[in-house]
Amino acid sequence: MKKFLAMILFALMMTTSARAAEFEMVEYSAQVKLQWLAAAGIPEAQKFLKLIDRPVFFHADNLNDFERLEKVNALYQELNCAAAIEFVRQKNCKNVFDLACSLSPRAMILGDDGRQVIVGELQTVCLLGDWCLEEFGSKKAIKNVEYTSFWLQDKAGMMAAADKLKGEICIIEQGVMIYLTDDVRAQMYDNIRDVLKKHGGCLITSDFCQKKYFTDAAAALYGDENSATLYNETKAMYEQVFGDKISDETLQDEQEAMDFLKTHGLRATKVPLFTRAPKLNIFSKLTPAQIQKVNELTTRNYLWVITAL
Repeated sequence: MKKFLAMILFALMMTTSARAAEFEMVEYSAQVKLQWLAAAGIPEAQKFLKLIDRPVFFHADNLNDFERLEKVNALYQELNCAAAIEFVRQKNCKNVFDLACSLSPRAMILGDDGRQVIVGELQTVCLLGDWCLEEFGSKKAIKNVEYTSFWLQDKAGMMAAADKLKGEICIIEQGVMIYLTDDVRAQMYDNIRDVLKKHGGCLITSDFCQKKYFTDAAAALYGDENSATLYNETKAMYEQVFGDKISDETLQDEQEAMDFLKTHGLRATKVPLFTRAPKLNIFSKLTPAQIQKVNELTTRNYLWVITAL
């Protein structure tokens, strides 16, 4: 199997420059997010990471503050993953459209629930996702989850992928906006509006005002006095891999974000991450005091539920 994966990656790297850029995105978005989800203790993420068998980017040898950074990022990623799963289950959404979600362990979980899940990603991620799904996915997940390749600004590609789902759609998008240029972000939300107008349903995300959300998560583990430092260290860590500055000031004001959505024919309601205290995998690595702080955090309105006007 390792030989098979190596052949896929080699073939992708040897094609066009655009394909090479996609490979870099696999290195960045898929692998780093998997590292944090696996560190949180999510079994599906651990299986993905083990199967692709690639060295992790960040570890104690190249990050001075690795232990704290790993725990904060693992918490943040598991909160997002678990909150999305709870929302879909509580609303009993039959169709899920997961955008730019890397290899998406949550797609495997929701597919195993019997829900139809389309994962929209770059081609290299889709190839890896399909392979991992076949390797360890349940019969239900293999039947219900499909990886489909398109760019976020590709209106026709996004709509064609959404059209594979019959009925209302719950779109999930988390963790991508701060890496997009203004024009790509605007086009992505125009595309999302068109999908929601055609199919109905909603988009859920925690990307708006993400900076405060992340620093609040860091404060829950290490106090307000350390939250800004942990955010800045995380930002620098990601910029090191991405090779570019992260736009973390755009749409971080709630009213600015609401106005942005309105100009794209959308409206938002903010709701708590969870309706009841969650059972997170990462709790096994936290102190009782940290768990109490995290439980307080989960009742705050960090999840944005977005619908078409």
